[in-house]
Amino acid sequence: MKVGVDCATKLSLQSAKALKQAGFTYVARYLGESWKTFDKKEVAAIQSAGLLLISIFQKSANYSSYFSWKQGELDGKEASNYAKEAGQPKGTAIYFAVDFDAQSKDMETICRYINGVKNQLQDYKTGVYGSFRVIQTLKGQAEYYWQTYAWSKGKVCDFIHMYQYENNVYAAGINIDRNEIKKSPGDWGNLCSTEAAKSQETPKYDVLKNINAYRNAHDASANKNSKGTVKPGSYYIFNESAGMVNVTKQQNMPGSWINPEENRNQSKEEEYHIVKSKETLTYIAEKYHTTVAKLQALNNIDNPNLIYVNQKIKYK
Repeated sequence: MKVGVDCATKLSLQSAKALKQAGFTYVARYLGESWKTFDKKEVAAIQSAGLLLISIFQKSANYSSYFSWKQGELDGKEASNYAKEAGQPKGTAIYFAVDFDAQSKDMETICRYINGVKNQLQDYKTGVYGSFRVIQTLKGQAEYYWQTYAWSKGKVCDFIHMYQYENNVYAAGINIDRNEIKKSPGDWGNLCSTEAAKSQETPKYDVLKNINAYRNAHDASANKNSKGTVKPGSYYIFNESAGMVNVTKQQNMPGSWINPEENRNQSKEEEYHIVKSKETLTYIAEKYHTTVAKLQALNNIDNPNLIYVNQKIKYK
C-alpha cells in the first residue's frame, strides 16, 4: 500500500527526507500565499527528498455558504495562477476542499462551486476533497477524488484516488494527516535532478543560551507545554513553521521546536544594561550581583561617577 501525508507545515529538505524515510511516498501541500502554503524552494526540497507532490487549494471551504458558482470561478482562477507561479506541470491535479459535514441540502451549491472551478481552472485537472456524501454526489464532475474518513460513517467510495484515514497525528516530528493512495492522484511527478538535490544545503541555527524545548510549533509559539531545554550550541535546522524553528544535532532527524524570540530575549544583547535617569554604577553592580570595579574593567570606565543616560553597560 502506498501512503502519503497532507500537512499545513512548510517542509524543508530535512523534514521532507524524514517523511520519505518514514515510508511516505506522496505529500499534499497548499497553493497560495499564507503561513501554510508552499513555494518553489519547498517544491525543490520535496522533490529532492524523493517525494511526489500533490496540490491543494483551500481558502476557507468549511461552511455551506462559502460555496457558489462565483466562488468556484474565483478559486479556480486563483489556483491556476498560483500553480503556474510555483511551476506546477500542466495536466496535473489541484484538489479543492469541501471541509465540513455537508448535508444533502448543500450538494446543489457544492456542485455549482465545482463547475465554477472547472470553468476557470486553466491547464490543470479538477480534484475534490470531501466526505463520502460529497464524493459520491460529485462522481463524474471532477477528474480526481480524495475522500476523508471524517463524516463518512465508515463508507468508502470505490472510485477514489486517495483516502484520508487519520488526522492530526505526528510522523517524523511533523503534524500530519495520513492517506492511502489508491490510484495515481495527479501528482507533479519527479522533476528534480540529482544536481538540485545536491544543492540543497542544511542550514544551521545558533542557540545562545538555555531556552525551552517544545513538542510542536504551536506550543513554541504560545510558550506552553515545554518538554525540556535546548542548550547553547550550533544546531541543524530540521524544519520551520509559523516563525518557529525545529533544531537538531542529528542531521535529517527531527529535534525540538524552539521560539526564536526566546533565543533573542536571552541573547548577548541582554548582557548589557541601558542606563536610566538617576542610576549609578553602584546600583547597576548591585542589580547584577557584581562589583563596581568589574563594571569599570568591562566597560573601560575610568571615573565610576561618570555614566550617562542610555549608555550601554556590559555587566558580564
